[in-house]
Amino acid sequence: MLRLRLLDLPLERDEGEYAYAGQLILHGIPPYKILYNMKWPGTYAAFAAIMGIFGESITGIRIGLLLVTSATAICVYLLTKRMFGHVAGVVAAATQLMLSITLPAMGPYAHATHFVMLAAVAGLMVLLREPSSWWSVTLDGALLALAALMKQPGMLFGFFAAIWLLTSKRVRDTALLAGGASLVAAVTAVTLVIAGVWARFKLWTIDYARQYVSQATFEQGLQVCKQNFGAIFSYTSLLWWIALAGLVLLFVDAEARKHWRFVAGFTIASVLATTPGFYFRPHYFIVLFPAAALLNGVAVKSASRLIPWRFVPSVAYVVALLITLGQQWPLLVRTSTATITRMIYGYNPFPESIEVANYIKEHTEPDDRIAVLGSEPQIYFYSGRKSATGYIYTYPLMEKQKFAHRMQLEMMGEIEQVKPKYIVTVSVPMSWLARPDSDRTIFEWSEKYVSTNYTLDGIADLLPDATQYVWGPDALTYQPKTANVLMVFKRK
Repeated sequence: MLRLRLLDLPLERDEGEYAYAGQLILHGIPPYKILYNMKWPGTYAAFAAIMGIFGESITGIRIGLLLVTSATAICVYLLTKRMFGHVAGVVAAATQLMLSITLPAMGPYAHATHFVMLAAVAGLMVLLREPSSWWSVTLDGALLALAALMKQPGMLFGFFAAIWLLTSKRVRDTALLAGGASLVAAVTAVTLVIAGVWARFKLWTIDYARQYVSQATFEQGLQVCKQNFGAIFSYTSLLWWIALAGLVLLFVDAEARKHWRFVAGFTIASVLATTPGFYFRPHYFIVLFPAAALLNGVAVKSASRLIPWRFVPSVAYVVALLITLGQQWPLLVRTSTATITRMIYGYNPFPESIEVANYIKEHTEPDDRIAVLGSEPQIYFYSGRKSATGYIYTYPLMEKQKFAHRMQLEMMGEIEQVKPKYIVTVSVPMSWLARPDSDRTIFEWSEKYVSTNYTLDGIADLLPDATQYVWGPDALTYQPKTANVLMVFKRK
């Protein structure tokens, strides 16, 4: 019900990337051809499937996300029930739903981590199926491989499943698990080779990815982790305290202790899945939610066995859940989607991207190409126009890594070769994340190239209380009042 109210929530830039990639797939263009990024292609395919069913729109994507988070909660219920019974399963599912929509975790947005956890929890649920069969274990391997394809940290759940099977002395099942995962990997690799994008896929998802994850230090990561997880904890603290109690009771309660290896291993894998690169962005913690939900179920079920009044833990949990809901109720129910976007993402131009894209769409033909100098791929998706360059993000160009200068030259060359009809320049710091030591070549080039070949045709000025839009000849005389500006240029 809460997600239905947020069906028109503007896409943020990660969603814009997935939506644009999915849109290209639906039009027969594979990932990594005119869209470069270090993520594996699973979430791109998932978005293509969602939009193929529900339409290429914000609403279609939000409906797809609603189904994904609901399906994840059902899988959490079944996974928990198979170990700890019906009541624990219900508690775990309720906890998963509450955590998955938490605003400080960017839960209302369709981040890849939601898709990772649907595949991972579904796979682990199949793994616990009794009696197991060769096909169910093979299917489990395929599902866990899909979790990794959605985003690389998902592979940790596959490693956990393999270790758990080996420590359970199920060598044959471990081989079947690896076989199912290998089949998915092989099909993906063959598809990318046939599509002619394997070299670009390797460059971005392996070679550049290694550069990306080596930039942040542990000390920097720890500070960011405290900040971002602290914000999530402040809204959902009771559920995390119950999860901690569940972790303790896992070893205290004799019945729960039978499954300690699985639950502890799943929890460790979930924690590790938040750590690659030490970036600890808010939505990274979504991979922790199913483990925390499972531990909530353990806490209620174990406590009901250990105290005389068996109904008390369930009642206490319901109170905690209602208090947690109450803490987020004003934001989720009484706040406009535009306000939510500003609150979470500040002056990132996500609502403005819709207006800018609509203007471009009205003034171009479907085959016209456009370029965005900034990290706003949602503009390509909204406008339905293909990018003149595969660099839909400019972050890599600003990083201190060995490919940065080469990437800048490649982006500049692609734009000059295609000669896009429109160029959008984004003067918003979060769209570039430029550093004092960043290579400035592309800024010097863009200033000269745009002024020589293009005419200003529109401005979106992000003012504190509203956004000022100016189109056509009026844009030539408008003086922006802030530094957060999108400028739309038309080729002369």
